[in-house]
This record gives sequence, C-alpha cells and structure tokens, in this order.
Amino acid sequence: MKRFWANYIFILIPFLVLIITKLVMSKFEEVLTSTDWSMASFMIIAQSLGTLIIGTHKKGININGLLIFIGITIMLLIVCLGVYAYVLTRSDVISGYIQIVLFIISSIWMAAIYKAEEYIKVL
Repeated sequence: MKRFWANYIFILIPFLVLIITKLVMSKFEEVLTSTDWSMASFMIIAQSLGTLIIGTHKKGININGLLIFIGITIMLLIVCLGVYAYVLTRSDVISGYIQIVLFIISSIWMAAIYKAEEYIKVL
C-alpha cells in the first residue's frame, strides 16, 4: 500500500492546494460546485487503470477477471466525464455532492486496484 499512498498523495496535494485557494477566494458553495472534484476523480481512476494494466502484464492471471476490472474502470471514467459535463451545465449543490461521492468512490477504487495488484504479485 506504500505505492498507493505515494501515487495518491501525488494527486491529492495539488488538488488540496486548489481547494484551499478556492476556499480563500470564494464561497464554500463555489468550492463544492467546482469541476476540480470531477477532474481529480478522473485522474485517480485513470491512474488506477494504468496501474492495473502495467501491474498485470506478463503474469499468468485470468484474463476475464482482468477485463472485468478494466471494464469497470472505463465505466467509472465515463461517469466522471458525465458528472463533469453535468456540473459545467448545472452548477448546484446537488452536483457538488455528487462530485464528492464520486471522488470518494474513485479513491476507494484506486486503493482496491493497488490491493489487487499486491495480491496478484503474491500469486
């Protein structure tokens, strides 16, 4: 899990700087409805896709299981883009909450991918 935290912090620190800057310069609602949440979620999920593909190549694993993980990851990327487009057109509090939930889901997904990669290395 050390690799997970190293990569997660690489995304999280610039994101936190953006959020803190927006908090200082604007209202809380604008921070909540900022598209930065969707972009950070997209980056986290995209990075987990790269980790999944790189971590499993040249290993004797079940290709169907790998394809399921890749498929779910691609669907999450599409959801991130959809939420991003929604927030651009309708900047309301509900869209902000949707983005935060998506950010939490993407963070959990990235942790799950790293844990799965560790498990595959043991096999």
